[in-house]
Amino acid sequence: MITDADIAQAETRVTEIRERSDRLRMANRDETADAIRLEIGRLTELKAAKEQQDAALKARKAAEKPYAAELKSMNAELSDSAKAVDKARQEAAQALEKLIAALRDHNTAVSSVHARLAALGLPLGDKYATYDTGHGSAGTLCINGVFWSPVPADTMAQHAVTKVMKQEFGEKHPAARMWDARIHSLVRGVGGLKVA
Repeated sequence: MITDADIAQAETRVTEIRERSDRLRMANRDETADAIRLEIGRLTELKAAKEQQDAALKARKAAEKPYAAELKSMNAELSDSAKAVDKARQEAAQALEKLIAALRDHNTAVSSVHARLAALGLPLGDKYATYDTGHGSAGTLCINGVFWSPVPADTMAQHAVTKVMKQEFGEKHPAARMWDARIHSLVRGVGGLKVA
């Protein structure tokens, strides 16, 4: 977009070159005259382009005027839908925060039970056998044949997003294929939490 400041700047360049020309004319420098012609040509082209631009903008405003009420309505509709999207985005973020908070509480419970089983001296396995109840490595434990383990919060959030992406865009969408091995154990039930 050509502005009045662009025209003023071009006019200033022409003036500066003319002043320099007057100083250099005494030294018989023909290139200064060429520079003046070049800058005047540029200024003339810039002014013509600005006039065309201003005429086009004026014509466009005149063309839009009969539709002003409809354009205002369209803008309001888009503004409302954008606000609805932003509200839904905030709610989705809050839901993920709630999911992560619940998972952290679960992981705390798993750690607490793991520590208690360790304090009771009940490992999952020893040199004699593997048992249905006891504590294992990396925070895993088993009670009556049901395995539990801590799950990283980012993995659970990733799983939730991946599930929605798969439902919305199909299994071949790149975001629907993000999958973490730690979630596989949950889906199979090894982690205790049944998520699918």
